[in-house]
Amino acid sequence: MSGDGVLHPLVYWAQTDKNVSLKVDISDVTNHKIVVTDENLQFEAQGVGPAGLHSYKFSLDFYGAVDEEKSTYRVLDRNVEISLAKAAKSDFWPRVTYKKEKAAWLRLDFDKLELEDSEGEQEQVQKVDHRAKIKELEKQIIDAQDKAYTDMKTAYLFVYNLLQFIMYTYVSILLFTWFILYGKDDMNAAFERAFYPLGIAQILAVLEIVHPLTGLVKTGVAAPIMQVLGRDLVLFLIIVPIEELHSEPIVCYLFLIWSAIEVVRYPYYIFATLDYDSEVVTWLRYTMWMPLYPLGILSEGIVAHLAIPYAQERGIFSMSLPNSFNFAFRFDYYLYVHLALLVLLGPFMLTHMWKLRQKRFGPKRKVKAH
Repeated sequence: MSGDGVLHPLVYWAQTDKNVSLKVDISDVTNHKIVVTDENLQFEAQGVGPAGLHSYKFSLDFYGAVDEEKSTYRVLDRNVEISLAKAAKSDFWPRVTYKKEKAAWLRLDFDKLELEDSEGEQEQVQKVDHRAKIKELEKQIIDAQDKAYTDMKTAYLFVYNLLQFIMYTYVSILLFTWFILYGKDDMNAAFERAFYPLGIAQILAVLEIVHPLTGLVKTGVAAPIMQVLGRDLVLFLIIVPIEELHSEPIVCYLFLIWSAIEVVRYPYYIFATLDYDSEVVTWLRYTMWMPLYPLGILSEGIVAHLAIPYAQERGIFSMSLPNSFNFAFRFDYYLYVHLALLVLLGPFMLTHMWKLRQKRFGPKRKVKAH
């Protein structure tokens, strides 16, 4: 990207005595617009370049005149090739641009660059060796940048998944032990101890929507939006404001179910980050959801149903007319909508998880012999 905010692709150029060749390093090109005149080239296209899938553009004012009619271009899968026919065929260009400017995105194409016939054999060997060293250096720099990015991404995802695993494991052990030792007694105390680590973990879980949107992980975004935002809404807009729910055992049951789901999910992500495949962890990841997800959906529905009379009585998050916004909203009505959404979207989530399990553990298709 240049200082003017325009995304430039990498452009490699070389020349012969008859033409100048340009190789625009963009793949999967669409919506391209290439205009060649005798003095200028205007290029604009959408494709995959140095910054990923974006629109790229550049403009070149040529060092010498070109023959507009004889100049051609080809859009290939991996790049765009442009051939500019020189107006004066024997004219040698010391550079491709009219101005003496050093653009970081404009580079020599060493694969096509021809040596001048007047140069001695020893000088040719030295130039070829010099070009090879430059290309190798460029490759090393690119490889080092890619490795640094991969290492940073791996470290970040490992730390994130490990922290989430620790917090959900703490909540699981805490509530499981509490129900064994105290049963349903003093649920307020159990809620207070479990809420803070669970609340922090659920806030951090919003990053799981950001990760696929930014390309940090190669997964879909629909499932995390449904799960993360759905849980956060139940936790922070239904359970937290209505203190009477804090003493309800179903709330701590719901916390335990949520945490049990994540205790088997995050180790799977940790191993995936480290490129390690554990059969036991993978089986738990794609199996434990079968009892836990339906129980979680049922528990969320019970909590939302218990909250309705309190929302009606207190008008929590509700707005009535007249007001400056000329808008009315009843949160207790939304809770009925929330129950309907659980009924409608719950099967979608279960179907999604079942497809993932079938993809991993389903019967293998046999290849027919011809």
